[in-house]
Amino acid sequence: MTLIFCFNKEEILQLKNKLEQNQINNINLDEEYKPLFEYPEYLEDYNYITIDHVLYKYCLGLLIPHKKLYDIKPIFHQSILRQSKNIKKLDISTFLFYRESFKNFNVQNFTSNLTRLNSLSLNLNDTSNNIEQEFLSNMATINLQELIINFSSHVIVMATFEKPCKIIQEQNKLKKFKILNCYSLLNNILLSLEFQKNSLVQLEFINSNFDNASLKSFNNLYNLKYLSFTTCKGILLDQCEILKFVPFKLKELSFLRNSWDANVTPLMIKYLGSSLQRLLIKNPTILSIEHISMYCSNLISLKIRIDIQFNSSVLPFFRNLRTKILNLSIIKYDTELFINLSNNIPINISKISINYYSANKYFRFKEFLENCHNKFEIINLNYIVNSNFLKIILNYIERSNNSSLKILGLKDLDGRLNDEKSMLLNSIKAKGIKLMEFHNLNNDCGGISGGI
Repeated sequence: MTLIFCFNKEEILQLKNKLEQNQINNINLDEEYKPLFEYPEYLEDYNYITIDHVLYKYCLGLLIPHKKLYDIKPIFHQSILRQSKNIKKLDISTFLFYRESFKNFNVQNFTSNLTRLNSLSLNLNDTSNNIEQEFLSNMATINLQELIINFSSHVIVMATFEKPCKIIQEQNKLKKFKILNCYSLLNNILLSLEFQKNSLVQLEFINSNFDNASLKSFNNLYNLKYLSFTTCKGILLDQCEILKFVPFKLKELSFLRNSWDANVTPLMIKYLGSSLQRLLIKNPTILSIEHISMYCSNLISLKIRIDIQFNSSVLPFFRNLRTKILNLSIIKYDTELFINLSNNIPINISKISINYYSANKYFRFKEFLENCHNKFEIINLNYIVNSNFLKIILNYIERSNNSSLKILGLKDLDGRLNDEKSMLLNSIKAKGIKLMEFHNLNNDCGGISGGI
């Protein structure tokens, strides 16, 4: 209602034209009332998906049919964007510019108000109109620190790439870049990134195809620290050879659900691993673990995601890992997995976090604690406080002679506790061990940092 009170006369008329009289009565629109402030003027974070979700719930509460939402939500977007003068983070779909309510939208006034903008997320369509083209052209004149481009269509034509590439090229302090759903012409994007060779720190590829794309552009990125590949394909072993000569020193590297030759990931680890402090990998192979052990001498934190495709024969090679922190997310209901895992974790790993996605966590964590080494400083488990399990933890502490463990992470520590649970938790605290919530501790135990 506050946003509606900030509508101008044209927007109020558009809203009335889209609704039935009884729906207008439900809104109880008072055209004479004006709020104390034009509240959209103070908005700093504009996210079109969040706004759509709030509008959906609003219409649901007023019994406005769902089909009407598609008619009225562009009016809200247009009004908010028209008034916004302090946006720092803009997440927008160019599809908005195809709606009737935007036909007279003053793009120049809007973009001239974006003087504080430092983060832009673009959801691009494969068609264009004058408003969209003017918007994209104007965005190339704004200096950003973060740019995210999402191609929402599988069919991408060269014209669709020209404006986003221009935006990339015209930046002079771009630090973070993410691209999603780029199935063709990725090489154009990579070539544009060369213009950011001294500023770009973070680079992320999601659901993108590297067929016919050269990694040579990586050799012109001098300050890159964070690199991530998720659901990507098309990188060949020969393409990776250029990575021998990259000038940057990575701190974090991430691989998730990529469909390329099994040897590509270990080869990239070999060429990029010497400076790595954090690494995220899913279902590592024996060669990947060997290369992590051999080439990642500065690794502090290793995060591994394990699912049903993981080959447990890899576990004995964990013994050679030199990292201090191991963070595991496990979706594999293998009875022997936790015993084999605990028996092969080297003593140099002093902090471990295990996020196990199963209802039967108790027995798996029990197996782990009864078989693992006793030199952990931090143990973090996504398990709800349970009297029997707390007894197992106390047994582990006593086996450790209370010499190493300093922090224990569990779930729902603030929940209702009976006398027995309270007594057991106090016994753990009395041994000098700090208790923390699992999720609060998880990032300290090897979660890929805010870099990506």
